[in-house]
Amino acid sequence: MDARLDTPFWQFSLALYGRPGVDSACLSLQDRHGLDVNLLLLCTWAGHAGFRLSRADIAELTDRVADWQQSVVQPLRAVRQWLKQQDAAPAAPAELLRSSVKDQELAAEQLQQAILYEPLEAGALGQGARPGPRLAMTNLSAYFAWLSREPGVADAADLAQILTAAFGETLRPLDAIWQMQEGRDALPA
Repeated sequence: MDARLDTPFWQFSLALYGRPGVDSACLSLQDRHGLDVNLLLLCTWAGHAGFRLSRADIAELTDRVADWQQSVVQPLRAVRQWLKQQDAAPAAPAELLRSSVKDQELAAEQLQQAILYEPLEAGALGQGARPGPRLAMTNLSAYFAWLSREPGVADAADLAQILTAAFGETLRPLDAIWQMQEGRDALPA
């Protein structure tokens, strides 16, 4: 594996996404808001690593990966999902192909994460801040603000699930909403 792809962000994402309930929480947020799970994970990792992200940082990161996401990740995901529900081809060979496409989708996600990680590692984006769940919520607030979205009750439960898994501290859904609002209030205009 190329060392440029095996970043601390990638390792964090693999560990976090593998914890109980995190995958479904991330996908639920993606489905409800159309957000990019890799950016959601980046906001969480940045909180863990001590990077405070602004709306402008989120906008720049989104621009950096937009073509990659649209031209590579999303088409691979669409093919994988279609293969799962198709009934034209025999099941066993189609599942083998779907598994191969899933591996390629994961490789594309890893490349996307490397693109997201590079400007933070280089010091071009993000400000140094005290790491922790509060910083992660500030970063997530910046992402939701950039999306022009307000998190609801279901979002609070999903965010609490992700942050509890990421930081090892139990975070109740109402705490997640409160911290998210606090983070949004702290964002520059």
